[in-house]
Amino acid sequence: MEEIILQIKAQQKINFTNVREQIQMADLKAVFDSENNSRYIFHYLHSLDRFFINPCDYVYEGEKLFGIPENLSVIDPKREGYVADASIVIERGKLLSYLDYVEEKINLYFETLTAEELVQKPKGCDYSRLELILAQFRHLMWHVGLSSGITFSAKGEWNHFTGLSALNKKLFKTREK
Repeated sequence: MEEIILQIKAQQKINFTNVREQIQMADLKAVFDSENNSRYIFHYLHSLDRFFINPCDYVYEGEKLFGIPENLSVIDPKREGYVADASIVIERGKLLSYLDYVEEKINLYFETLTAEELVQKPKGCDYSRLELILAQFRHLMWHVGLSSGITFSAKGEWNHFTGLSALNKKLFKTREK
């Protein structure tokens, strides 16, 4: 695997670590802006599933595999498919199973992805593979932060966050727990 792909994969592995930690600790029933936290989490997982590789060649498998209707990923009341019902809480186990599925799918993608392909646009897509990946990094961490804030507001606890541990140790003299 080429070095640039290895670096992207390593950073996505950290993203997955943060997502798993966040889901395990999340107050799934806590409501923010008329939506419960489980729906925000499902939204960002679905986005990773759909947009990380090629949104124009996407087939949703989550309802068949995990029993989660795709329209529950819609969190904007102005978008088609939105369901306004904060009492629909997606189970933690289903969210974690969907995370495992998405993580495996993305890791398999990295196995065949090349540096040359990063700057190319997938069939039918307006953005390069690198743009899709970077957009998902940005979108994912925005929503993980939101969901973490919702959980903090409900429980008074922050979930653990993993970053560039070696650099943090060097610059900030942080200690491992």
